[in-house]
Amino acid sequence: MSGKRISKSQFMKGRQCLKRLWLYNYRKDLIPPVDPAQRQLFDQGHAIGELAREYFPGGALVDADYLHIPEAIKHTTELIAGKAKAIYEGALVFNNVLVRCDILKRNEDGSWDLIEVKGSTEVKEEHLYDVAIQRYAAEGAGLKIRKTELMHIDNAFVKNGPINTKKFFTLEDISEETAEITAEIDKDLEKFIKVLASSKEPKIGIGQHCSAPYECEFCGYCWKNVPEYSIYDIPRLNWEKKNLLKEMGILRFKDVPASFDLNDGQRLYLEVEKTGKTILNKPELKNFLKKFNYPVYYIDFETIMPWLPLYDGTRPYQQIPFQVSLHIQTKPGGKANHLEYLGDGKNDPRPDLVSFLLKNIGTEGTILAYNASFEIKRIEELAEAFPKHSKALLALTDRIEDLMKPFQARAYVHPKFQGRYSIKKVLPALIPGMTYEGMGVANGGDAQIAYLNILSGKLSPKESKKTQKNLKVYCGQDTLAMVKILEHLHNVV
Repeated sequence: MSGKRISKSQFMKGRQCLKRLWLYNYRKDLIPPVDPAQRQLFDQGHAIGELAREYFPGGALVDADYLHIPEAIKHTTELIAGKAKAIYEGALVFNNVLVRCDILKRNEDGSWDLIEVKGSTEVKEEHLYDVAIQRYAAEGAGLKIRKTELMHIDNAFVKNGPINTKKFFTLEDISEETAEITAEIDKDLEKFIKVLASSKEPKIGIGQHCSAPYECEFCGYCWKNVPEYSIYDIPRLNWEKKNLLKEMGILRFKDVPASFDLNDGQRLYLEVEKTGKTILNKPELKNFLKKFNYPVYYIDFETIMPWLPLYDGTRPYQQIPFQVSLHIQTKPGGKANHLEYLGDGKNDPRPDLVSFLLKNIGTEGTILAYNASFEIKRIEELAEAFPKHSKALLALTDRIEDLMKPFQARAYVHPKFQGRYSIKKVLPALIPGMTYEGMGVANGGDAQIAYLNILSGKLSPKESKKTQKNLKVYCGQDTLAMVKILEHLHNVV
């Protein structure tokens, strides 16, 4: 193969979409700035990789970055020729394919084990190709690869003191799978080189490949002509039907023919979109409102999901509640008093959060959440983590009602919902003027990042105080939103 050098990441882009590969090489100007969520994922990946090296101690790091590839290749070659027990971030080139291997472990017989580190909790199909292209380059460069393995996080691991990497990570042998894929790589590479040799952008339409297995950085460019509420927003419409509508020249949801094959829910959303009229099932709404006993406690949790357990007794990616907002209303339409708890960012926030719940939620009255299964699950986990409060906490779950139910059941469908029923869609449609737009923390993802920033200790006192304020405003809006939505339901029936 001759022509442009292809990195491992470019190989994966090409497998997902040839247009993505071409744009990455010729139109990097179309890539949007890295947002905080992406930055967090990048930083997390680096941290996981660094921790994984402790599994194979005594290795040597090839620390030359992507701007110094020749130096990285030279250093790797020297380490292979030397006596390094393991090589971290080794750089290898073969047939114009460049890879950086997370870990290369030397065996006594002179062979090598190639280990790729992932932050997932299982082996995924895309991981096999990720490792296979590394194996292709490593073997082509002259290394005898005895075994290829994927190292991932064991989600059954429970922290108890310092992290033991031998228990935290799991190694899975994927040698057989990567051997099969490696044999076919030349065909892919020939196709990629042919695409990159052309000055013309490949004509590839949008589709499921735009977000699977990874979200493409060029979606903003490729989807720029898709209308705001399109066939791609129709809830639970499969891709076969989306592609059929596209072939018919239909992109706007409202242009979908009434005769098109839709389920009952989709057909109802189409009716609302075509007519612009709100659909209300007042008997069903009345039955829902009859369930409430006052006082009503409107509750909302914010959580983090750290890949590395922060507190003893917790697992990787476990949802850890660090904040709760509580509005309390003693009668329908009455004033709702607000209480809140936010962890200090220094200690495990859960013990004080449990105390807050049990102190401020009385033994009578309905507890109301939006998408209540989330709150119920968090309370059940708290009950398991703090057995002495288990009975009192589980008693709370028996009283929880879900404000999302009437919208999920399509008892109330508003044109501005656009087929969705999340609180972010429902609130501004029913309560004009209440929105999450422009808030310092505007969604659950923002809240996670904000609290993790506090936990990092890298914020100045001023920044930390501002971040805490933004968190309180956001979480408080979630429960106030429920107060307003319930009030609205009472008014319409």
